[in-house]
Amino acid sequence: MNTAKLLEVLEVYFEAFAEHDPIRRGELLAQCLTSDCAIWGHSQVYAGHVAISEKIAGFHTNFPDCRFVLASGLMTFDNIVRSANAIVRRDGSVVARCETVSEIAPDERLCRIVPLWETNLPPLPESWPAHLAMQPLPRVSDAA
Repeated sequence: MNTAKLLEVLEVYFEAFAEHDPIRRGELLAQCLTSDCAIWGHSQVYAGHVAISEKIAGFHTNFPDCRFVLASGLMTFDNIVRSANAIVRRDGSVVARCETVSEIAPDERLCRIVPLWETNLPPLPESWPAHLAMQPLPRVSDAA
């Protein structure tokens, strides 16, 4: 995978997220996403340019004066890329962070995007076998 080409595609993707005009946003999405691309949100899948464009419009409503940005370099393997992203205010302060795992299509556009927003995962069920679980670290006393 050509990292320089991938960065070009990601630049267009983040510009699409910043675009308020739906026609221009659709043009940008067509450049960086396959027609059947899907963003797998934590509670909904947005499939295709129209649904993704509507998701972006919702982003602008929910996070006025914010941008969705790339917040790290890229880790790539085969046709998979992993990166950090953030929602930032105009002053650069961070509203939220995520790690994103994306699949790259043979034509080098994005075809599946899975953002993993900062959340606390639930604890293991009590019924989970202890030998297949990470043991909690012992607590260190503050008294010294």
